[in-house]
Amino acid sequence: MSVASLRFWAVAVGAACATWAVAAGLVWVSAAAEGEQSGSVPAALLIYVLASSLLPAAAALVGMHWGMACQLRRASTGEPYGGFLPAVLVTALQGLVFAVLVLVSLLIQAAAAGGPGSVAVTASGLAAVEGTLFGAMGVAVSALVGRPGLARVVGWALGLFIVAGTLVAGALLVPAVRSEEPVTVALNVHRAADGTPVAYECSQVPAGTVEGYHTERIMWLPAVSPIVVLTMLAGAPGAGQELPGWLSAELQAAADGPRVPCVNGEPRSMDSPRTPLAAAGLLLQAGLTGALLGGAHVAASRRHPPA
Repeated sequence: MSVASLRFWAVAVGAACATWAVAAGLVWVSAAAEGEQSGSVPAALLIYVLASSLLPAAAALVGMHWGMACQLRRASTGEPYGGFLPAVLVTALQGLVFAVLVLVSLLIQAAAAGGPGSVAVTASGLAAVEGTLFGAMGVAVSALVGRPGLARVVGWALGLFIVAGTLVAGALLVPAVRSEEPVTVALNVHRAADGTPVAYECSQVPAGTVEGYHTERIMWLPAVSPIVVLTMLAGAPGAGQELPGWLSAELQAAADGPRVPCVNGEPRSMDSPRTPLAAAGLLLQAGLTGALLGGAHVAASRRHPPA
């Protein structure tokens, strides 16, 4: 009955339309700021890419809302505690319906703008996952806090921090990972299409010191955001021809560490392991969800001990 209610469709359609409006607004502001230099990429294609990046984040936020609403509604009826599985399943179904709405809207825009349909499929799939995870977080927060007003404040604060606050926090922490370290002369340097060194050998000849940023120490924080997860999934690192490609390449380079070769004389080969940002972000989200559900289960068991 939840997906057949007018309130559900008002939230789902309203969230999707608001996301598209934000994407279009960002493109319009960017075009106005760039002036004559804004015609290199069609505006419709930019809106499509931006909307694809933002819709999984919208799915996460509406999932948090639906999870909190479902659990608070169950608690208000005075039902005995029987676990959180029913509420989690209900919010997962709602997130799946929203993901279908995301897929349809993105495919229509992809056809109109000439964009890759694979991005729409990736974004809708991630929207379903994020709706489920954040819906479970909303259920857990509501059960853990107990008080409806405070639960909504905590839930929305947590959702907004994961979606956007982690990006801001990661950017603010960049100066904290600055360091000056010795480097040696690099040999046989192989670079990606954007000029980033991806493989090199290091000699024993010192080449002085260099200022670098160990961004690999803080990239776990922005990786939690659905926006970063979608960027890494939609744009293969190094694929400079696709719009999400250069973004994912920059994020991957930040996750791999300093871009200056041979810092502390450490070589790198083509098959050196790279940080799986998308997988790390989803695992961190799942770990947080599990921790919240575990804490909520303990709190609910104490409030309603078995007879």
